[in-house]
Amino acid sequence: MNINKQQVFIQLEVSNWDETDLGSTLYEMCQYNKEYENDIVEVHQVVDIGKIKNEWRYLIILNISQDLDNLGAPVEHY
Repeated sequence: MNINKQQVFIQLEVSNWDETDLGSTLYEMCQYNKEYENDIVEVHQVVDIGKIKNEWRYLIILNISQDLDNLGAPVEHY
């Protein structure tokens, strides 16, 4: 088994919590960062950076694992 692991760092800015579903947003981030259908993308950590100019800022850290022997079909992002 040949496994490739990497981390991705994404800055998230939230200006209106009433219109933001954090769970759905994190799910979409994971799905968007899949390169192949068998990739495993997990949220490693959500770091609160703080509030700047009426926006809350977070650093999202994702762990991505790929089995290079069984990648699956490429994922198309629209």
